[in-house]
Amino acid sequence: MDAPFLELSFYVGTAGVKPALDALVANMSPGILPKKIRLPNIVRLIQGAEEIEVLGGIVVLRSEGEAFCGAARAKVGRLKKLGRQVYERFVEVADMIPCFYGAILVEYSLEEPGVLRRDPRSLAFRNFFLSEESIDPIAIQQSVASAGNDAFVEKRKRGIYVSMSSEFNPKGSHIDPLDAQERSTRIAAVVGRAAK
Repeated sequence: MDAPFLELSFYVGTAGVKPALDALVANMSPGILPKKIRLPNIVRLIQGAEEIEVLGGIVVLRSEGEAFCGAARAKVGRLKKLGRQVYERFVEVADMIPCFYGAILVEYSLEEPGVLRRDPRSLAFRNFFLSEESIDPIAIQQSVASAGNDAFVEKRKRGIYVSMSSEFNPKGSHIDPLDAQERSTRIAAVVGRAAK
């Protein structure tokens, strides 16, 4: 698998890694948890093997992301089709595993809460999920308000999905990238304080 990468990342905390991997990987061997696993159809974006990687308390589902970068974005029909697949897989996983928060990321990594508290300048909160089971309702309300009325917001089984990129939501809602970056920083500050 070659860069650039597309990642579906979920902060589950260290105690949540095993339950998340058990939900995602059939017939997981008992004992030591692997740091990286290569499997087909984990993101469901390419024909070959994709990856699951554990980075501290974050579980990352990784695939090739070239379709979402640079000149490849000009192929609007393909971008929309692949983006819809990514959105559907992301919310499916968010509904399946217990997590605090998660994000759809292209060439960027999800930060743990301690990092967000020290420096909330994060690009992770442009297309993201917040768990109503793990994040207090006021923080979720503040995050949705910071995303703005023009962002796509969807109630899910375990929480709220918010999207500022047209390819990653079914309504095609889009926020200017620089504006989305500013909103992401405000949301990251709220999430960093709310998640432990």
